[in-house]
Amino acid sequence: MIKPISAVVVATLLLNGCTFIVWGMNDPFSETTSYPLVGEDSIQSFGMVKENTAQLAKNSLVMMGKQYWFVVNPDDSLKLQAVLNADLDKQFQMVEQNPRYTYRALPVTLKSKESKAFTSDFCLRYDTEKAAEAAKLEALSFKKTSSDNKSFYLRCMTAEGRYYQAPQSLKADYRFKQSVQVEIRYKVTTKHTDAGKLIENIGATPLALAGDAVLAVVALPLAAFGKVADSLRK
Repeated sequence: MIKPISAVVVATLLLNGCTFIVWGMNDPFSETTSYPLVGEDSIQSFGMVKENTAQLAKNSLVMMGKQYWFVVNPDDSLKLQAVLNADLDKQFQMVEQNPRYTYRALPVTLKSKESKAFTSDFCLRYDTEKAAEAAKLEALSFKKTSSDNKSFYLRCMTAEGRYYQAPQSLKADYRFKQSVQVEIRYKVTTKHTDAGKLIENIGATPLALAGDAVLAVVALPLAAFGKVADSLRK
């Protein structure tokens, strides 16, 4: 047997209904997100941390730039290293979540302007029709997809770590034929209040409550009647 909704519950829902509509459809509060630029660099080589140090964890991949070293945590390094070691004929394309758009530079996002901790989100795209390359890509969790009537392989990745000033001397385990540009940014979320909408909503709220109260008066006997009718069936 389905129990009727309590009259009090019905009244409460109705009393909040119109007020919710007023504020929901004319929300005076909003947020915007921007990513101011902190700096730029170009990664020319890779390194691997062979043993733990005070600052670096063993098996961390180091992306070595002219100005900075970007040290990726060991777990993410393992995933990246497998991709870097893939024996393929061409370089990967670094693209956005929508693979139609190519990144101009590797995006490195800091937790704050002063933070040394970073996150990098990107996708790697590889176009091929060779069965041998396709098999290698699928083994690395690349998925075959298509866009603009073209088929290709895609994998999106996230790498987290910390970045440091590059030392004067370094030894690279791998050097790019072409350097990879890097843009270092930080996320800023700004909250906004539309004063005009806020005043409109405050002014409309008493009227909305009055309308809700009328609806509640009508609904209350109906809910009560349902309760009486249900008791008569017992």
